[in-house]
Amino acid sequence: MNAELKTITPEWAKKILNEKNAGNRAMSRLHVDALAKEISKGRWKVNGDTICLNGNRLIDGQHRLAAVVQSGISIQSFVIEGLPSDVFDTKDIGKRRSPGDTLGVRGEQNACRLAASLVMIDKYMTGRVDKAAAYSNTEIEELLEKYPEARNSLQTSDCHKKLLTPSVLDSCHYLFSRKNLQLADEFVQKVTRGTGMQEGEPWYVLRERLVRNSTSKAKLQKPYLMALCIKAWNFARSGKTVRCLRWREEGATSESFPVIQ
Repeated sequence: MNAELKTITPEWAKKILNEKNAGNRAMSRLHVDALAKEISKGRWKVNGDTICLNGNRLIDGQHRLAAVVQSGISIQSFVIEGLPSDVFDTKDIGKRRSPGDTLGVRGEQNACRLAASLVMIDKYMTGRVDKAAAYSNTEIEELLEKYPEARNSLQTSDCHKKLLTPSVLDSCHYLFSRKNLQLADEFVQKVTRGTGMQEGEPWYVLRERLVRNSTSKAKLQKPYLMALCIKAWNFARSGKTVRCLRWREEGATSESFPVIQ
């Protein structure tokens, strides 16, 4: 075997994919897109991962090579040649490091919860709450630098878990606190604990809706839950009462995702 740190050019990557990428697992375009984005943004790091070859076969690295081709940008990577052919079934069986793992290594408390909250915050800030979006571990670290106060919005009590997804609760508290911290705290206390509310109050109506959802077989998804929280917030800030809360996400009368007032 021979290991060498090489410059992987788009031309070399394309040649290897065309000539030696036989018998590999199906290519994931989403993964290739994510890697190409990392390369294009200058986030690629030489971390010791290798592109593995055995004579006329690519054993490991097809997604990285495809990302180099797609981005049109050369990268540095270790390349190992001359591997035995029988090592193929031992590749890619380790546990992938999650965004929460990445933040945990940095010493962050409640790291998995923080990572999920950062994603929801950024999806709202970029107008993508109701759209699928993948974030790399490097991007999660950048989001923490961008939204450092998100740490202060993590709700550690378990009393809300049956009513509201933690990432929705935490991200909403953070986003609301940018407008009014006292009212953001009130949102958490009243909705999660169900105390000090009157019928018709936005927090009361929101909690009742969440209680019904918690006992329903068809659960509301995170974008819908966040939309309900934002609608209740907007009513609360304007001092209005409300009879019901809903978000028309589909159909002729569909609404845009609500904006925090």
